[in-house]
Amino acid sequence: MLPLNVLTKGKKYYDPEYKSTVYYYNGVACSIACIFEHEKQARMESVATIEKFRGKGLMGELIHFIQSEVMNRGLDNLWVIPINETVEKVYEKYGFETVEKIKTGHAFLEGKSIKEIHEG
Repeated sequence: MLPLNVLTKGKKYYDPEYKSTVYYYNGVACSIACIFEHEKQARMESVATIEKFRGKGLMGELIHFIQSEVMNRGLDNLWVIPINETVEKVYEKYGFETVEKIKTGHAFLEGKSIKEIHEG
């Protein structure tokens, strides 16, 4: 996994506990998953696939890669917090089990793209 570097107000941001993994299909970056690592725990978030690449099993390959990396690094758990029941079913397909349901929370399901925000 490569560390995530983000430009924030003209400065580079780097957090050694936060990493992103990008899946390339035929040379095109088409899926991403971000991992937040703290002590012996990891949380996978910001999981997405570009729409035209969905249905090819790419996310499954990416999740399996991340699961292997977490095991190889000796971490105790890999957590996910699905934003809805559809996403929960996707995670269950790859071996995740629901241990608790969160009754309150917030998720951005719609909004401007990074490009739109940048362009103002």
